Amino acid sequence: MPRELEAFLNSPIVQTIFSFAEKIFTCIISVVVCIILVKVTAAVIDKAFNASQKISERKRKTLASVTKSVVKYLLYFFTVCHILTVFGVDITSIIAVASVGSVAIGFGAQNLVQDIISGIFILMEDQYGVGDVIDISGLSGSVEHIGIRTTILRSIDGNVHIIPNGQIKAMTNMSKGFNRAVVNVGIAYEEDIDHVLDILKDEMQKIYDNKEIKGLMAVPVVLGVNNLGDSAVEIGISADSQVGENWQIERELRRLIKNRLDKENINIPYPQSVVHIRKEEE
Repeated sequence: MPRELEAFLNSPIVQTIFSFAEKIFTCIISVVVCIILVKVTAAVIDKAFNASQKISERKRKTLASVTKSVVKYLLYFFTVCHILTVFGVDITSIIAVASVGSVAIGFGAQNLVQDIISGIFILMEDQYGVGDVIDISGLSGSVEHIGIRTTILRSIDGNVHIIPNGQIKAMTNMSKGFNRAVVNVGIAYEEDIDHVLDILKDEMQKIYDNKEIKGLMAVPVVLGVNNLGDSAVEIGISADSQVGENWQIERELRRLIKNRLDKENINIPYPQSVVHIRKEEE
């Protein structure tokens, strides 16, 4: 090798560039390894929980989701620490500085701490799990992911809602035990209400006996007259259903009730108004 080239390669500037490029390459490798480990551990966790038959599917999905979230954050943390070490940053000094400024950090990250603590209590108390249909502050949907910090919902229209766990003040779980389908039927004032009630009770019994609707847990109950509306007498019907089947049952009940009322020549009224015309005296 010529002396000029050797001198150039051994110059401080070139050595600094080589050293910096080596560090960048090491960091890139670390990030790639971290991403691969996140994907591999996620697959291993899913396989491990799916192999367990001692807990329900809902619980398996929830625990798998949380475990993947925790492992992912730990891998990210160790990768960042390794990158800082590559660039010569002393991790122990950072920890010492962080411990001195822990009060300030606590105030700055109080929302993050609140999210994590809320997430832990959600899991411990089994408030909801992956696959449950819940309502949080007016946002409804199926739970797709539960993390230590956030909960992800997908609404019926396909939109994804990401909600920090610390902001969940009140939650309605529509997937606990059973649901209830509720249908209101409007009947014309001219009809014999007692006769209509008997017909509806008979129809509900036939629907249950013939297993016309899947997911029914008992005979739908005709509650009686719920309201005297402007143009109709409203009769309420409720039916206990399996989790997640209540909306489909409501649609099927309306269809079957409409067919039966048509068969019995019972009128379902249209909205109508009474107009009074005042004649002025001549």
